[in-house]
Amino acid sequence: LGTFQHKLEDKGRLSSPTRYRDILKEKYPLRPQQDDLEIILCYIGPHISAYPRVEWDRLADALSEAIALPGLHQDARNLEHMLFGNAAECPIDSQGRVVIPPHLRTKGKLNSEITIVGHNRYFEIWDRATCEQYDASLQGYELLEIAQKIAELRNARIVARPSLFDDGLQPGL
Repeated sequence: LGTFQHKLEDKGRLSSPTRYRDILKEKYPLRPQQDDLEIILCYIGPHISAYPRVEWDRLADALSEAIALPGLHQDARNLEHMLFGNAAECPIDSQGRVVIPPHLRTKGKLNSEITIVGHNRYFEIWDRATCEQYDASLQGYELLEIAQKIAELRNARIVARPSLFDDGLQPGL
């Protein structure tokens, strides 16, 4: 969580926030035979998304399931093409730096001024000016209304599940 301002070095090296490294070490410990922390970087315009391996694998599994759904097949394949075709496995060195590959720096239009925006299970790497424009576009956006709608939908889904078997009968029993 949180937003951090950083500089991208000429060679594409970016220092990850200490807080993020600490969270990665705590929540996503190194696997056997793994020397450095690793994140998966991918372009999902207008920014680069950075996922711990475990979260990336969850995303990949969910996408694989979506590909099998009627009606989502081609959209899911297109997303799969964009996500996996542009992704890169990137180690975080002992000094907390990650090298963003040139193709991702180009796609994300990353300059030397970077904004890192943390989310629950991943973080985003933005060109600072692009991030500021995006943030400005959200001004006046009814975020509270959207949050309330999401809560209502979530509550409706949770409430609806128990009522499926009000007659006392349960399938498969």
